[in-house]
Amino acid sequence: MATATLGGLIKDYRIKKRLSQLEVSLKIGWKDSTRLSKIEQGRAGKPTRETVDKIIKALELTGQEKGEFLLTGSYLPTDKEIDQAIKSVGKQILIWPYAAYLIDFSWRLLLVNQHAIDLFGFPQAYLRGVRKANFNLLEGVTRKFPNETFKGNYKENLKPIAPTLISQFKSEHLGKEKEKWYKQLIKKYSVNPIFNKLWNTISANDHHEKLSEYEYVLKKWPNGKTVLHHVFESKLVSDKRFTVVLQLQET
Repeated sequence: MATATLGGLIKDYRIKKRLSQLEVSLKIGWKDSTRLSKIEQGRAGKPTRETVDKIIKALELTGQEKGEFLLTGSYLPTDKEIDQAIKSVGKQILIWPYAAYLIDFSWRLLLVNQHAIDLFGFPQAYLRGVRKANFNLLEGVTRKFPNETFKGNYKENLKPIAPTLISQFKSEHLGKEKEKWYKQLIKKYSVNPIFNKLWNTISANDHHEKLSEYEYVLKKWPNGKTVLHHVFESKLVSDKRFTVVLQLQET
C-alpha cells in the first residue's frame, strides 16, 4: 500500500477487509463513525497508541500489517515489541563475525554485538545494556571516535559521516518533525555545538543517499590502517519499524 498518511492507511485496510466505518467504530466501542471518519480524513489529532491498538484490533490486522500501520504513524516500539524483535534476530546479531546491531526507525540502538563495540569504541556495558543507555545513531555526530569515518552508497563518493548522518536523518524523517520523540531527540543533541552547527546548516537534500539496503563505510585509523566495510541493512518482515544492520570487512 502506498498511502502516506495514517488516516489513509486505516481507510485502505478497512476497504480491503470490507468493513464499513460504522462496523469498525462499533468494534472499537464508539457509538457512531464520526470519530473514525475524522481520523481517516486527517481532521483529528494523531490518535494515542491506546486508540491505535484498538483500531488495529478492530481491523484484524496481521503482524506485518500492524508493523506497517505503526511505522506510518511514527509510533515508537514498546518495550514488549522491542523484546519480540530482539528475540527474533538477537542470536544472529550476537554471533555475526563482524559488527552487527539492531535499530528502530528513530535510529535507536537496541542490540549490539561485541564486534560493534570494539569497532565503534562503545563502553563494554553496551553489550547487554545498550537500551538503557538510550544511544541513537545521531550521537555519532557528537562523539569522537578513534578513527575518521566516511560513508555512502558508492566507493567513489564516500562523504564524512557527521554531515551525512544529519542529512540522512532529515531525509528519512521528513514530516515527522512535530513528533514528540523527534523533538526530544534533537533537543538532547542540540546542546552539543558541533551537532547544533551541522543541524542548522545541513539539509535533507545535501546527501541524497538514505540509509539504504547496502552501503560502504570507510574507516581511517591513526596508525595508518584503512578498513572498508560493506554494510547490509534489512527491515524485519514481522515489523518494519526495526532494521538489522550487518557489516562485512573488506580485506
